[in-house]
Amino acid sequence: MKAQTVAINGKPVVIEWTSAAQRALEQRSMPLIVELELYFSCLVKKLVHFREDSRGKPTVSAHGKLQLYFRMVTSTACAIDVAERLGRQPETEVEGRVSTRIAPKRVYIDHVKGEWRGSFDL
Repeated sequence: MKAQTVAINGKPVVIEWTSAAQRALEQRSMPLIVELELYFSCLVKKLVHFREDSRGKPTVSAHGKLQLYFRMVTSTACAIDVAERLGRQPETEVEGRVSTRIAPKRVYIDHVKGEWRGSFDL
């Protein structure tokens, strides 16, 4: 297990990744971008997205090929038919003081059978 502590929103965040994830990172030519999303909708969800780019968001580096960013979003509707059509509720980013007061405490990343997996704790 590899581990690195980074700062997100001025708070320490422990990033842990498995040996399998380390091997997969070493084979990449470009960094893996990990989006940690706190999603306020009908329920609160913690989602981890693995991306090829940061979509313009500033990232922190946990390793040369492992970069992360955290964002909070909220849904603009809470209707089943909308969620079924779009795959999730329409969203808007949470900005301002509240978005800078929250950060994950621990992030866990693995690579299993060719797929990235992740989770985080608040």
